[in-house]
Amino acid sequence: MELFGFRKFDELLAFHCSPVLMRVKPANMIALPQANTETIMELIQEYNKQFASEGIIFRRLCCCSKRCLLLIYNEKELRLLLQDKGCRAYLTAAGYSIGNSLEDDLLTLEQRLQQDCNFPHEIGLFLGYPLEDVLGFVLNKGSNCKYSGYWKVYGDVEQARKLFNTYEKCRDFVLQRLTEGLPLYNAVTIG
Repeated sequence: MELFGFRKFDELLAFHCSPVLMRVKPANMIALPQANTETIMELIQEYNKQFASEGIIFRRLCCCSKRCLLLIYNEKELRLLLQDKGCRAYLTAAGYSIGNSLEDDLLTLEQRLQQDCNFPHEIGLFLGYPLEDVLGFVLNKGSNCKYSGYWKVYGDVEQARKLFNTYEKCRDFVLQRLTEGLPLYNAVTIG
């Protein structure tokens, strides 16, 4: 199955999600064409089995007539991130309950995405973007950023550049291992 020029779904996941799969980033999201949903959901079940011991989860967030959004996340890291005092305050202001579990937060995010298939701004927090950058994006309506890479940076540019560089190294490492014939799970586990 070819998607967006990738010969295998493993390659697509490696390109977009290597930092999550290598436990450097809490989560990533990919949009896939709706036409392949059934095949992709079968693959997701298999990936969830393979990565269960690593605490990595593949989850369908929403599907509309055009696309299906998948969230790939490190359960422990995402839970910790969303419990951060600043993140929790932002999420509460956005309509999430104060004492939500990670599952509750994900269900709320799914509901918000399904309402109109737009991206609520808090999705940046789920993807590990710094709160300062999420707030900057909202306040500036996506304009006037200091730097742009994996997200629009309104805060610490140097820290963002370091993160972006780390993400690119993860991607390149995993893609190289896939070209060596390793399956995705083995490509992201070192040792």
